[in-house]
Amino acid sequence: MDRTPAALVERDGELALLRAAVADLLAGRSRVVAVEGAPGTGRSALLRYAAARARVAGCAVVHAAGSPTESALPFGIVTQLLAGPDTPGAPAPAALPLPALCELFLTTARERPLLLSVDDAQWADADSRRWLEALVRRARGAPLAILVAGTRGAVPAGRPGQDGRSDEAPAAVARLALRPLTPLGVAAMLAAAFEGPVDPAFAAAAAEACAGNPAVLRAVVDGIDADGLEPSAHTAAELPRRAAESVGDRTARLIDGLSEEHVRLLRAIAAAGPHLGPAALGELAALRTVPVSRALCLLTDTGLVEGTDAPRTPPGVAERALAGLTGADRAALHARAAVLAPRSAPPADPGPSADADPFGEGPDCDERAGWRLLNSPDDHVPAADRLRAADLLATCGHETTVRRAAALPRTLAHPDTPEPERNALLALHWLIEDTAPTEESTDVAARVPPLPVPPRGPAQEGVAALRGALSGALPPARVRALAGAALRPAPGHPPLFTTRLAACYALALADSYEDATAGLDPIVAQARALGARTAVAAALAVRASVALRRGWLQEAEQDLAEVEWAASQGSGSVKSVPLTTALRILLHLERDEVDDAGRAATAEVPLRAASGMWWPTFLYARGRLGLRAGDHGAALPDLLECGRGLLARGWTNPSFVPWRSAAALARLGGGDRTGATCLAAAELAEARAWGSASAIGTALLAVGRVTEGERARAARDEAARLLLRGDTPAEWAAPRRARRVRALTGAHGTPTPPPGAGVRTPGPFPAAHAGEPVREELTAAETRAAELVREGLTNGAIALRLGVSRRMVEMHLSRVYRKLGLSGRADLSRPLPDKD
Repeated sequence: MDRTPAALVERDGELALLRAAVADLLAGRSRVVAVEGAPGTGRSALLRYAAARARVAGCAVVHAAGSPTESALPFGIVTQLLAGPDTPGAPAPAALPLPALCELFLTTARERPLLLSVDDAQWADADSRRWLEALVRRARGAPLAILVAGTRGAVPAGRPGQDGRSDEAPAAVARLALRPLTPLGVAAMLAAAFEGPVDPAFAAAAAEACAGNPAVLRAVVDGIDADGLEPSAHTAAELPRRAAESVGDRTARLIDGLSEEHVRLLRAIAAAGPHLGPAALGELAALRTVPVSRALCLLTDTGLVEGTDAPRTPPGVAERALAGLTGADRAALHARAAVLAPRSAPPADPGPSADADPFGEGPDCDERAGWRLLNSPDDHVPAADRLRAADLLATCGHETTVRRAAALPRTLAHPDTPEPERNALLALHWLIEDTAPTEESTDVAARVPPLPVPPRGPAQEGVAALRGALSGALPPARVRALAGAALRPAPGHPPLFTTRLAACYALALADSYEDATAGLDPIVAQARALGARTAVAAALAVRASVALRRGWLQEAEQDLAEVEWAASQGSGSVKSVPLTTALRILLHLERDEVDDAGRAATAEVPLRAASGMWWPTFLYARGRLGLRAGDHGAALPDLLECGRGLLARGWTNPSFVPWRSAAALARLGGGDRTGATCLAAAELAEARAWGSASAIGTALLAVGRVTEGERARAARDEAARLLLRGDTPAEWAAPRRARRVRALTGAHGTPTPPPGAGVRTPGPFPAAHAGEPVREELTAAETRAAELVREGLTNGAIALRLGVSRRMVEMHLSRVYRKLGLSGRADLSRPLPDKD
């Protein structure tokens, strides 16, 4: 007795369409049917059904099937079809043009109705796919039925207009999407297999264990029948194990047919879960000859991988994929995955026992792996790997995770640690201590030496630049020099996200906005290429901060919107929430959207973010909102608390947060002119000690508003001269800010450049074109986009080069055309005349 559930259950609609296709074939009409579904859903069974019905009706039938081992064989599918008994012999397919190759089958169909069947079309080689598309275009009017089965999207669609057939409309393609069986369908298959109804508990367990996949169900039933078991409630307990074995056996057979690089990529996906993007997976798998996009398509077609942007393995596949690795190799793979993309959530248990499974299943698996990599007692773990893990974890806001890892002091002291890695680890440690200090880190800090003077290597130079800028201990020129050195490639020195971000922000504090943005763009691009989404968000938040300081509101909005979206998807850093909230408030205030700023201020800010670098910025933004709303009583406590936090850290530079100027206005609004004057004077003294134009100008504006008489007039005049001069690389140079300066200081007219200074224009572009004056100067981002257009790059290529979206490139170029008076891209590509 054959108990195999061979009936095509819950496929009545599909069977009816196939019967109609055979009937049309007998009537001399063409049909194209695509059967799409996951492996095991009955695609092949449907093709066999149609072929058998056509043979009984007297039609010719030819069949071919794709396979992963022959997917690169030219015309592999066509060669199989030509070898069938119902098709004439022919020369090698590659020797014939596509039209002649199609005509061979059309001629056969005209002599005798022909059903052409191709199974597993996802494995078809490129030449066979092109031939199949051409045949679909020519099938109309011939007694030819083309049946193609494969995964979704694997079936070629006819596209008119190729190889000289633009006058031919392709035959319509009827697509059958196969769904998993319902519980009723599973019960029906079981009843057919066991020749009668089965125990309901057994049927329910089978439906759950096999997930509605007929092939898995068939294998399970075969095993139970072979073992002489009955379909009872007692036997139901066997079903999950047997279903998993069936999936595992199929997975093992598929893996055996893959190339070495495809297997490495599958293992990388199994180790990383859905937390790495394609680029990072390609790096983890060390792909050399196969593009990662093509390899992912192949693995998706097999059913071994699901998803594209965040690929993952279905249940049961990961275990089989990793089965060929030793325990040590598997641990190393998990550790490398954690280095490339640490999870946004902190580890639930930062100090697990040594005998715990370091890579067990759980939501924090990757984060735990990163922590264990840092804290591993194995001295053979490369210092570069520990450094990279610590860098990415710190970028993502997990300073505590890095700080608790005892490996940092041990690695610093280990004699085999290379000097560049030792210097970079030291820089990373002190950057964390400076920006996120906690009492618990005292014992660790006592075992770590201080940063040397002068700094050694780019990482230490970046930390020294930020330290000097925040404290005002170094002049702006020295900060710019250190930050510039930190951003320049240095062979043999590992580039860190955290220290380069610190250098870029230091440049912004020193009024070098162009250099800061130029340094941030490649950081964003690199983070995107690695698939490190939280690192991308952290870099974009800093870039949005720099753009807002400069007055580039559209750029700030674009970056900030992406950061907020990333946070909604779980890819944001908790420690960055105060910054993004502050930026949203200040951006609304910049646009005079006070109500929207108030709504932004109600966003929940995690309490543990109060120990981070950006908490004072959030308090300042909330205080600024209170000032704009006229609520001086609410603004002053926020601003004073902001100042207390900054002074406790020794960050006295008003270029970071000009809290005294804002607090002075709050005191004045509350009737305390004496207190306001003291605060404004202290701010001006700190700003002059620092020396940047924006800091001094901002402090002078506050002095001019809270004092009276000649002192106020002198402060306003000096602020106007300083902030409105043509060479000021300050935030007030933006047209909107300049209008505000003129309103606050009483200055009128257009700013006059200093003697000998020409009209300032970024890059090689002139300030006027065809006699039309430029209303606004090009921003740094607009300049870079325009330069790349002149180099001949497309918008998509420019987006990849700059690490931004295509939409942002289009926005940049639209503003370039408007500002330069150009009609479009063609004008920008031609040499532009000089202003004179």
